[in-house]
Amino acid sequence: MRAAPGQAHPDWRTGPGERRAYGLYFMGQNAFYMLVYMFLATYLLLCGLDAGATAGILLVVKVWDAVNDCLFGGMVDRVQFGRGGRFLPWLRISLLFIPLATMLLFAIPRGWTPTGKLVWFAVAYILWDTAYTLCDVPAFGLVTTMTDRQEERTSLMTTGRVWANFGVLLALALGYLLPSEAIGCSFTVTAGAVCLAGLGTMLPLCLRGKERFACGGSREEGYSLGQMFQYLGRNKYLLIFYAGYCVYAIGNTATAVLQFASFYLFHSALLATAIAGINFIPAILVGLLTPRLLRRWSKYQLLMASMGGYAFFGLVIWAAGYGNLTLHLALSLCRGAFMGGITVLQFMFTPDCAEYGRYKTGTDARGLAFAVQTFAVKLTAAVSAALALGILGLFGWVSVPAESFEALAAMGVAQPPAALGALWFTYAMLPGAAAALSILVWTRYRLTDRDVELMTRCNLGEITRQECQAGLSRPF
Repeated sequence: MRAAPGQAHPDWRTGPGERRAYGLYFMGQNAFYMLVYMFLATYLLLCGLDAGATAGILLVVKVWDAVNDCLFGGMVDRVQFGRGGRFLPWLRISLLFIPLATMLLFAIPRGWTPTGKLVWFAVAYILWDTAYTLCDVPAFGLVTTMTDRQEERTSLMTTGRVWANFGVLLALALGYLLPSEAIGCSFTVTAGAVCLAGLGTMLPLCLRGKERFACGGSREEGYSLGQMFQYLGRNKYLLIFYAGYCVYAIGNTATAVLQFASFYLFHSALLATAIAGINFIPAILVGLLTPRLLRRWSKYQLLMASMGGYAFFGLVIWAAGYGNLTLHLALSLCRGAFMGGITVLQFMFTPDCAEYGRYKTGTDARGLAFAVQTFAVKLTAAVSAALALGILGLFGWVSVPAESFEALAAMGVAQPPAALGALWFTYAMLPGAAAALSILVWTRYRLTDRDVELMTRCNLGEITRQECQAGLSRPF
């Protein structure tokens, strides 16, 4: 029996206040992520750092990230906090750590040498990366311990992604407006504003969240490093899904260069606010409609359709060029509607893969499954920014120290034509092409919602393995 639109099912485990707190948490968390994802490359170039050297640092830090995420995923599956739960204690630990690390990342001393600035950035980025891992893996894993109802999990994840879009808008509004020519604040001040807002929205879940199924049935024994790799090797749908996600997200270089594209191609950094709004406001509207759409189509069907539309309009934007601003804004609006489906749906598949992994291997390694998600998100954010910076550096980008775009405009610095061509390529062409390639990868993903529901019941001991296999759409 399904709940009526807008109402909770009578058998759901969570209350309205707890569900709102879960959604609000992702607003704050995503504001931190988007601040770094969208504005870190811009901030570093405004610090006067060389684009090529900065791209190298971003990639080197990912070596630690690979170790960090896998270790933490295993730690989440092993560490027991008694009655405190499996995931919530980590969220409470990270509540102050991530704002402090964010401020450190956006407070590179202006008077230091280029080498000193690079060292500061490398250390601060490692700390921020660790802090974000502490909150990201548990935040997504929490849905599997808040409830054992598949429909309720989907509802919670949808709520989280809708609120995450509001976090995007918060970061964009502050990140584009405050450092623009109109206001002229530094990125340090901007980061402080995001930290205050993010801390306030993440706090309610830490106070009101409850873990009712922390063991998910009977708790599995700890697993060795070899078993961890065996689990990942046998969880093929986790690997397939995040392979497709990585193709899409690494190629999504538009976000890293949007402010410079607005400043140099459309002649106003402030215009980035309008372009971002045109992209993300439709995303919120589509996100609000997603629960209704999921009653008619599966989340896989909606994700593939959304990715196809995003790829199509991305390539049309590139072909149309940047000479007509009105046309560009209209095409961006169309692309933004499809991006809404992607942002809401893209992280709904990890719990399914975690249930499949346990069904397939007998190991309850949800922390490890969500660590793969966190690693993919942070890896692609860094590699995407590094790719954008590397392309710009390859074509002669001129980096100039400036507190804000107001100061950069006063300097009257121009970029060579080759660099401007590279800027348009990274902003328009590459994201659409990457989205098209991700669709090809995801054609190999064949785990249905009904299959996951049966596997979950089998994992919890509600049905036998034979009963589960009899109801599955295909042998797994």
